[in-house]
Amino acid sequence: MTVYTLFLYIAIAAFVLLAIVGLGHSKLKGHNVTQPKVWFVQYFVGALLVFSGMVKAVDPLGTAYKMQDYFTQFEIQGLPFMDIMHENALAFSLVMLVLELVLGVCLILGLGQLKTTRINLLMMLFFTFLTGFNYLTGYTSKADEIGILEFSKWEAFSDANIRITDCGCFGDFLKLKPIETFIKDIIYTIMSLYLVFNTSKLKELFPRDKKIGPVQLRTLIVGAFIVLSIWFCLQNYMFDKPMIDFRPFAEGIDLRKAKADCAADAAVTETIFTYKNIASGEEKLINSSEIADHPYLWEDKDAAGNAAWEIQSDLTQSKTIKEGCNSQIQYFDYPEILDNSGYSFLVLGGDLSKTDRAAFKKIGDLAASAEKEGIQTKALYYYSKENIDAFRHDVNGAYEFLTADDKLIKTIIRANPGLVLIKDGQVVQKWHHKHIPDYISVKSAHIN
Repeated sequence: MTVYTLFLYIAIAAFVLLAIVGLGHSKLKGHNVTQPKVWFVQYFVGALLVFSGMVKAVDPLGTAYKMQDYFTQFEIQGLPFMDIMHENALAFSLVMLVLELVLGVCLILGLGQLKTTRINLLMMLFFTFLTGFNYLTGYTSKADEIGILEFSKWEAFSDANIRITDCGCFGDFLKLKPIETFIKDIIYTIMSLYLVFNTSKLKELFPRDKKIGPVQLRTLIVGAFIVLSIWFCLQNYMFDKPMIDFRPFAEGIDLRKAKADCAADAAVTETIFTYKNIASGEEKLINSSEIADHPYLWEDKDAAGNAAWEIQSDLTQSKTIKEGCNSQIQYFDYPEILDNSGYSFLVLGGDLSKTDRAAFKKIGDLAASAEKEGIQTKALYYYSKENIDAFRHDVNGAYEFLTADDKLIKTIIRANPGLVLIKDGQVVQKWHHKHIPDYISVKSAHIN
């Protein structure tokens, strides 16, 4: 799916809501005044908010990791309090996700009116700032970490300079290019501004004076959606693994095939060189793929035998012709797991200083039972404050611990620790640290 097909589906959903919820409700209630244009924008923005919030709410930790990327870049730019924001990225992300979901529902139902449209506009201005900032880093060098406000040091735009290649707007469900994200947010901000100016024309489904006891019905509905949204987010990281897994290590994925496909899908880039004629000052832009067709650029000599053309190295541009695979699957270089034709358990520990040791001890018991039947267990971790042998002894981890990149571990499973059952390179089942099973249960359910 592309962002264009997604917007088409959202538009179809908005038309359906307009016909049923908007015009249908008005006809049912005998309302003479209708605002189809305003209502379409109302339902379009509302549906997009609900969809965007849902695909991220199934993986709140993923959203928090993405926000940490943004806060890191802001800190490099010298913005204050970014270290605090980085440490509290999960709490910030939860607030944003709940806000996104509730605002979407409020727009569709016509609740909150001016509060809803104004808060939505402020949120969209914030997102547009994030994505716009990220896109503009394409004009600044990564090597020197030039700030985007240092205009005199800007260079030719290059996709390779952009710090964050995916905004995370739709979680792992849909990856957008930075320019697509920025344009999307600009359009969305314009639509949000339109709703602010036309707030009085929004379609309301529930009368403002309707009460249940001493509390307004509208207040109860909004409160219920807030509670439901909070529960849904917590369910997908604190109490269990994400309900839906869009990542490249989801259950059922053939890791060997996915890794091979990623390796075959290499990026295609093109370098554009600027050559200048020393005598005339004429400049020519030559693509790297076509440079062999212009031998005179280095063969031409002036009367003194010097080169007639010189390359302007400071004007060299890099252009991405085709985005290659940037999946974390390419970094899963563990042949002892991938090439094992039988069953194997993979334990993901991440930062062992923050891990759930009780869950690790359960895994230790499971691994001991599995080893008796010839099933291996390996662990991947990336950091430990204490000696790893002391940690293994404490949690009964009598299996090999291998180091791995933090991002790889977080991509495989959103738990610390997490447990994965693999057979012949294929992911069979994954478990959150609050639901570590015993070996007998795993054997009866998954091991033939």
